[in-house]
Amino acid sequence: MASLQKLATLIAGTTSLISLQLFGLLSSPQIPFFRHSKNFNFLAPASAQPNSPNLTLSDRVGNEPLKADGTQQLRQLPTPAIKQYVPPIKPNPRRSQGSGSRGCDQSLSGDLLTLLIPSKDYVGQTTSGYPTFFWYLSQPVSVPIKFTLVEPGVPRPLFEKHIDSPQVGMTQVELPSDRAELATGKVYIWSVTLLCNSRRPSANPRLMSSIERVPTTPQLEQQLAQVTSDSNSPAHTLRDRSLVYARSGIWYNALAEISKAQMADPSDRSLSETLLALLDQVGLTQVTAQERQRLAKN
Repeated sequence: MASLQKLATLIAGTTSLISLQLFGLLSSPQIPFFRHSKNFNFLAPASAQPNSPNLTLSDRVGNEPLKADGTQQLRQLPTPAIKQYVPPIKPNPRRSQGSGSRGCDQSLSGDLLTLLIPSKDYVGQTTSGYPTFFWYLSQPVSVPIKFTLVEPGVPRPLFEKHIDSPQVGMTQVELPSDRAELATGKVYIWSVTLLCNSRRPSANPRLMSSIERVPTTPQLEQQLAQVTSDSNSPAHTLRDRSLVYARSGIWYNALAEISKAQMADPSDRSLSETLLALLDQVGLTQVTAQERQRLAKN
């Protein structure tokens, strides 16, 4: 009987001790609270944001440093890029193309010159009568570059521009307002040529693509008016207009607006990332890799 009483006393004491330990654990301010995150199938610290980017468990725990209070400092990964550009369905009657480098004395890399176009399979669109054209030069060249805009079937170019000292990086050329504007519904051809051989112009390396002017729809006008009234800075207004154009499939306007946004606020790196994300989306990854390296050095 005495043994049973001792056993009962021992069990009661042990139960009390466990209860006190559990109470102390749950009330201790040094141990971080955990709750279930709606975005993940594992426990997340209460300090984590509910709308954090999708991270794996190894991204959140493991080798991350501890803060002074003993909790873990969680590494934040960049938010995945939002899909910006929605291409038009209309196919390209003339696929973008380029000729070889046999006319140049210097050794030219295959990615020396890149037209900043959304695809070779369909026509890039604009709503502007005086659009802006973009290309990227990856390394210095010692020869001039010529930009040409033509209307198929018309022998004389609509516009030509010579650039005697091309700069590495992105170049843009806008159709001047003193020239005839692009007609709505027409497809035009534009090209960029390295003038290596003045005696044999046909041997000069040339890249060409197409552009079509399309009408501005009432829906597009409404969306542009909305972002203009909602934005709180000129640069961000231009950025938001660029996204509206991109989602409407208007490539040349989208590129022109985000370029203007960069010039309006060169210190805002998010504007550069918006441009690079747009180029990434259409497969111009070599250009964006080179441009990110250049920006990292500045």
